[in-house]
Amino acid sequence: MPLITLMPQSEEHLRNYLHLIRKHDFTLCLSVLLVLGTALVISLRMPKTYAASTLMQLVQPSATPSLSSTNLFQSVLSGGGDRRAMETLSSRFTTESMLNTAMENLEDTRHIQAVAFLPSIGKLKRVLTAQVQPDSDYIVLSLELTEAEGGERNAALLINQLVADMQVLRSVDEKTKLAERRRFLKEKQTDIDVETNQSLNAILQFVRENGSPEIWAPMLTNLLERRASLITQLAATRQNLDATRSHIAYLEKQLRLLPEQTQLSETTTHNPVWLFQQEKLFTLKSQRVADAEKVGKDVSELKGLDAQITEAEREAERTAPTTTTVTAGTSPSYTYIQNQLLALTPALARYENAQKQLHEQLQHLGTELEQLIAQMPENQYLLTQLLARVQKTNALTEEIAKRALEAEILSAESTVTTSRNRLGGIEIIDRAVPRKIPVSPQLKLIVIIAGVVGLTVGVSIALYTEYFSRASEQHTP
Repeated sequence: MPLITLMPQSEEHLRNYLHLIRKHDFTLCLSVLLVLGTALVISLRMPKTYAASTLMQLVQPSATPSLSSTNLFQSVLSGGGDRRAMETLSSRFTTESMLNTAMENLEDTRHIQAVAFLPSIGKLKRVLTAQVQPDSDYIVLSLELTEAEGGERNAALLINQLVADMQVLRSVDEKTKLAERRRFLKEKQTDIDVETNQSLNAILQFVRENGSPEIWAPMLTNLLERRASLITQLAATRQNLDATRSHIAYLEKQLRLLPEQTQLSETTTHNPVWLFQQEKLFTLKSQRVADAEKVGKDVSELKGLDAQITEAEREAERTAPTTTTVTAGTSPSYTYIQNQLLALTPALARYENAQKQLHEQLQHLGTELEQLIAQMPENQYLLTQLLARVQKTNALTEEIAKRALEAEILSAESTVTTSRNRLGGIEIIDRAVPRKIPVSPQLKLIVIIAGVVGLTVGVSIALYTEYFSRASEQHTP
C-alpha cells in the first residue's frame, strides 16, 4: 500500500504581504483611482437635496382626567401617558389630506409658484418624516427636497404650513370638543338634577308613609316599654284577681260554717198558764172559803170545789211557774262576711274586666310590634336603596361639576393668547428655515467609502493574480 506523505503548508509572513503590495502597487492605485473617480463623477451628477425641519412640543392640558390602573399600566409600557397621542399626531402629518390642505393653503398665501415645483403627494409622503423623540414631548418634522423641487425654501414653507394647519385643526377640534363636552355636561347635569329631585321626593314620601330609622327606634322603644308596662299591669291584675278569688272562696267557706241566725237576748218571766192556774186555784180556794162560810151550802158542792182545787193544784205542779223568751236575729259575723262578699264581688268583676282589657291591649300591641319588626328590615333596605341612589347621583353631580370645571379651565387656556407659538396644544420650538447646506450627496462620505472599496478591489485583484501565477508555476514541469 503506497504511503502518502503530507507536506506542511508554508507560513505566510507579514513581509510577504508587503512584498505583494509593492509588487502590485500599480494595480492597487489604479483600482482606487477608478472607483474613486467613478464615485465622484456619479455624486457630482446627482441632484443636490436640501432638508428643512421643525421642532414642536405637544403641550398637554393641565386639567386631565385621572387614569385608571389599566390605562396607567399601558401608559407605563408605552413610555408615557401621551405616547399614543404623540404617535397619532406624528402619523397624521404624513396623511394625504394634510398634505393637500397644506398645498392649498400655500396657494392661497401667494406661494403658488413654489407649489408648482413641489413633487407629487405620493413622493411627499415618502420623504416627509415625523419622529417622536424618546422620553420627551417633542416631535421633529423634516422634509427633503431636491433643487428641482424647490429645495430648502419649499421644504421650509411646506413644513411650516403643515404645522400651522395642524395647530388650527387641533384648535378647532379642541373648541368643538369643549363645546360638545360642555353641552353634554349641561344636559347630563339637568338630567341628574331631575333624577335627584325625584329621588328626594321618593325619600320624603317614603319617610312620610313609613318613617325613618330616627323614628323607628323610638317607636320600637316605646312599644317595648308599653308592652313591658302592660305585662307588669297584667301580672299585678292577675295577682289581685287570684287573691280576690281566694279571699271570696275563703269567705264563702266561712259563711257556710257560720249559722245565719243567732240568739240576741233571753228573758225569763212567769208562765201565763201557771199564773192562770194559780189564779184559778186562788179563785177556787176563795170560792170554797166563801161557800164554806155560807149557811145552807150542800156538802157535795164543797166537795166539788175541793176536787177542782186538787185538780188545779196538780196542774199547777205540772206547769212550770216561769218561762224563758229567746230573741234571735242575723249573726253579725255572717252579716260581716256577707258584706265583704258583696264588696269583693264588684272588685272581682273589675279585676276580670281589667284583665280582659289588658289581654286585648297586649295582643293589639303585640300585633303592632310584630308588624313594625317585620317591616323594619324591608323599609330599611328600601330606604338604603333610595339613599344609595341619591348618593350615586350626588357623586355623579360632583364628577360632572369637576368635568365642567376642567372644561372651563381648558376653554380658558385655549383662549389665552401667549407670546410663544402655541396653538391647539402644539408649541413650535424651532421653525423650519431654509438652509443652503445640502444633505445629499455627501462628498466626504462618498470619497471615504469609494477609497475603501477601491482599495479592497485592488487587494482582491492582487491576491487573485498572485494565486493564479503560483498555480501555473506549480503545474509547469
